[in-house]
Amino acid sequence: MSKLNIDKEDTTAEDASVVLRSLIEEQEVSPIHELELLSDLWPADDDPDLLLNFVLEERTERRRLHVERESK
Repeated sequence: MSKLNIDKEDTTAEDASVVLRSLIEEQEVSPIHELELLSDLWPADDDPDLLLNFVLEERTERRRLHVERESK
């Protein structure tokens, strides 16, 4: 979990860039320049479509809950 606190829901591209740079420094990570390096980290028996479906379902549920809270 990041130590950065972001109070605004909407940030400008410049704000997002600053936050991203801060996170990169905080987590001491560097960009991957070769996709093969990233794919080597992905488990061979893992199905990326299942992950995508999970993420999409979670986002849909979060949005539904958000709309429900706002309508109360």
